[in-house]
Amino acid sequence: MTGLVRKATLLTAAGLLVASAAMAGVPSEGNSTKPACIGLVGSVAGVPDAAAGQFTVVVRDLANNPLNGASVVIDFSLCDDIGICLDQLDVDALVNCPAKTVRKFTDVTGSVTFTVLGGSNGAGLATTLRNGGRIYANGTLIGSPTVVAYDLDGLAGVGANDLSAWLTDFGLDPDIGRSDLDCDGSVGANDLSFWLTEFGNGTSAASCAPPPAPGGTCLL
Repeated sequence: MTGLVRKATLLTAAGLLVASAAMAGVPSEGNSTKPACIGLVGSVAGVPDAAAGQFTVVVRDLANNPLNGASVVIDFSLCDDIGICLDQLDVDALVNCPAKTVRKFTDVTGSVTFTVLGGSNGAGLATTLRNGGRIYANGTLIGSPTVVAYDLDGLAGVGANDLSAWLTDFGLDPDIGRSDLDCDGSVGANDLSFWLTEFGNGTSAASCAPPPAPGGTCLL
């Protein structure tokens, strides 16, 4: 009887080890850290506007261990009113224009930081509601952030025409994602304050080059 108990214990322990190994290396949505919103920004003098657009993703597995070297993809393919820059002014960022994605890889802490350059397509053309973006880690969906944009017409950086586009969004639908700049779930007066601050900072003065110029905008 003792032998049977010993065998059962060994089998149980082996099963636990197998389960633990299976959990290791699989990205976990619940354990990973990701933003609720992603802000698309511009640049000035070749420097991305990190103050307004920088965000960090931390990928952890099902056992809550950080994943080193994980492929993190920010996917804008469901955002018909959003375009990203082919040149992200970041040597570590890999852009796939047809898929409308930006990819980077995590460090030993499971962390990777992005500042995504891009914009939108003008007044009256907003189609994407909240939670339109996708974040994948090693092919596993770990987040569905709202994608917001300061350069709402995708031209000449953040300027007066973008304000017109924001006001159109404000009057059109409170669920439009691109103009929910404070990420509170609706388009309102505080979002206008965010836009005015960004306009005043002047740190998103340049948009992507118009296509087909090198470094231009991925198709909207």
